[in-house]
Amino acid sequence: MIDGHAIVDAVMHPWDMSPANQNPGAVEQTAAVHAAHRLSVDTANAEYILSDDEFFTDISFDTVACAEFVESPVDLAIIHSLPNLGFGNEFITAPEKGAAFRDRHPDRVLLYGTIDTANTDDAICELERQVTELRIDGLKLYPAFFYDGIGEGWRLDSHNFAIPLLEAARDLGIKHVAIHKALHLPPAPAAAFAIDDMDSPIGQFPEIQFEMVHGGAAFLDQTVQLLNSHSNLYLTLETTFQYILTKPAVFAKILGTLITHCGARRLLFASGNNLGHPAPLLSAFERYEFPAELLDKYSIRQITAEERRLILSGNALRLHDIAEGDLLSAIRDDDYSVQRARGEHQPWSALR
Repeated sequence: MIDGHAIVDAVMHPWDMSPANQNPGAVEQTAAVHAAHRLSVDTANAEYILSDDEFFTDISFDTVACAEFVESPVDLAIIHSLPNLGFGNEFITAPEKGAAFRDRHPDRVLLYGTIDTANTDDAICELERQVTELRIDGLKLYPAFFYDGIGEGWRLDSHNFAIPLLEAARDLGIKHVAIHKALHLPPAPAAAFAIDDMDSPIGQFPEIQFEMVHGGAAFLDQTVQLLNSHSNLYLTLETTFQYILTKPAVFAKILGTLITHCGARRLLFASGNNLGHPAPLLSAFERYEFPAELLDKYSIRQITAEERRLILSGNALRLHDIAEGDLLSAIRDDDYSVQRARGEHQPWSALR
């Protein structure tokens, strides 16, 4: 909690970067992932950086959850399952592991499943299995599939894959679909991470609440247009929030533009844990205001305390139909709350 209000992290995904799950033909991509993690904090927060030995493991859900719920004031997190992203051999964050953790801590996490095949029928069958067996709360998609050293991109408006998959998701009762956009992941084509394929399907499926993950990190003007065109589109601000530490002027421009032109009611805080630790991000944002000199420079208005609260929890709770009081009551005396109440904890304390 911060100031008596719950905090929701819209992206938590413990990565399996163990040697057994590393693709030996993707050494450069593997190194780039760790570099992205190292660049997620400024020098003042260097203790939040995972070393090579810490990062290149199958990091446990318990370790990442401790970072969320004990070392940080996060009360609820959304697990994003991740497929093979080219530098791995199997899922990077397996939905089965997420489901097992969710079953142990049902009041602390929601679970988004994922699919790892470009075959439409197989993807739909896998989605049906995860709905039935794993009881997923939503679906996380990547706009590319990686195999045999290549990345094959696909479009969200494609009628040979994405539209049938979204139809199946809708018919299965899935109301939340998050899709990675804006940040290019080689060797897939950069065009797959553009957002010009989102307008039509978002309008076609009003029953589904879409989340653009890494929203605002690129294509800012187009993102504003999409948000203003579709009330069922949210921005999950993973990576964008890391800029508050590493690129503060860029963070102010992105968030200020979104709030000024779209409002704050569909913006979601996200750390991307374990790629980023939530504690320094939340500390920086707790009383955050845009620097005065940037208001005129970027033609933005000042953020309010209520808008900060919406971004940190209000929007996510409304999106998932969770009453804040019920959440806080459910977790008040759980193990994480007890540990947090004991006092300050060092970063990655469950690992180090």
